[in-house]
Amino acid sequence: MESELYYSNNQVHDNIYFHNIRYMTDIIFHKSSKYIEDDIDYYASDTRDKHGAVKPSKNIKSYSLDSFNFDNHSELPSLFYPFPKHSLDRIYLGISFPLYANNWGAEFLRYLMYIIKKDGAVIFPVYAERQGVEKNYWSRSILEVAFQSRQKWWGMSNIWAENDGVMSMRIGKKEPKVRNSTFTYFIDKKLPSLFETNDKDLIESEINNQVENMRLSAVIEKIILDHHGRNKKVHLGVVSDSALLGMELSCSDYMNIKNVEVYSDNRVDSPMYREYLPKSIPSDYKQILTDINNFDLNKLHNVILIDEKYFDEKMSAQLIDKSLSALTEDGFIILVNRHIDNDYKSKHHSHTVGTQLKEGYDIPHYSDLIFKELQEENENRATAVQVIHKKDNV
Repeated sequence: MESELYYSNNQVHDNIYFHNIRYMTDIIFHKSSKYIEDDIDYYASDTRDKHGAVKPSKNIKSYSLDSFNFDNHSELPSLFYPFPKHSLDRIYLGISFPLYANNWGAEFLRYLMYIIKKDGAVIFPVYAERQGVEKNYWSRSILEVAFQSRQKWWGMSNIWAENDGVMSMRIGKKEPKVRNSTFTYFIDKKLPSLFETNDKDLIESEINNQVENMRLSAVIEKIILDHHGRNKKVHLGVVSDSALLGMELSCSDYMNIKNVEVYSDNRVDSPMYREYLPKSIPSDYKQILTDINNFDLNKLHNVILIDEKYFDEKMSAQLIDKSLSALTEDGFIILVNRHIDNDYKSKHHSHTVGTQLKEGYDIPHYSDLIFKELQEENENRATAVQVIHKKDNV
């Protein structure tokens, strides 16, 4: 007998889950159960929303990014539950939900526009311009450039400023542009096929991979933009057991990525991810299957990323040394894997938002809980992403 946490094939094929959300008016997405109260209060508080412009209904239902529960009758199902097209009135994104202003985030918002009703709305926090850029989060100007359209029939903009720090987005006359992202194949093709086969382990694995890809791609993009800017040509090398992160970075519309080369010894999973890569991307992408402990790096890289999926304690020092030697003079290493101890002169960036960590500076965040987490990360640096410039270590 199948677990109640997953769908049977008949449920998916017959769309029996339609009745599960028949009475659903508002839903809200959270990073995890820890943030539920904080997230809902942001929209429900009379202090911030005196006129009730975005106040959710009392029976709002919570969904979580870290949940693998696909029983929509239960508490806190996964936000990757397969909602039917045009089935939801309002979708709220909690202030804890890590929605970044990159291609992955844009495709996620486009997907939400697909599942709301024609008169529905997606409601989410936006930051002031400078704070948005600081954390690679959405600000009003970035949102309007990516999604603004006219609403059908009456011509008003489909993007509304609801109150301080909150905007809503509606279905416009023109459908949002499809952005290059690995999320598109995942949500349109891969996840539906996994629900049909009801393979629990693969469902959890693919969701975990995408959640990690969502965060890391945004953090790495932010770091590259901080150190190389938007216009400098980036030749990126990625040392990783996973192809997914390199693929997502090669899709970026916000960096001038010229080419991406992924060095991996994972000959099992790599072919499985080829379909995730969009057919037309702004950069050249290449995956090099090689012996990670004994390989040569391209000498043209001005950024080399050592992913947290790669860890070899014995070879770690040699790997960093080899990467520094292979970099161009203005290049740097992004070391996500903090298991690799080293004494190189470096800078530290937040693994949550990509912002450079500075002593005495607290990174602002709408969520009090995440604000405290960012403070703790700045104090101990244990989870921070390390950036090692070649020019500082010659």
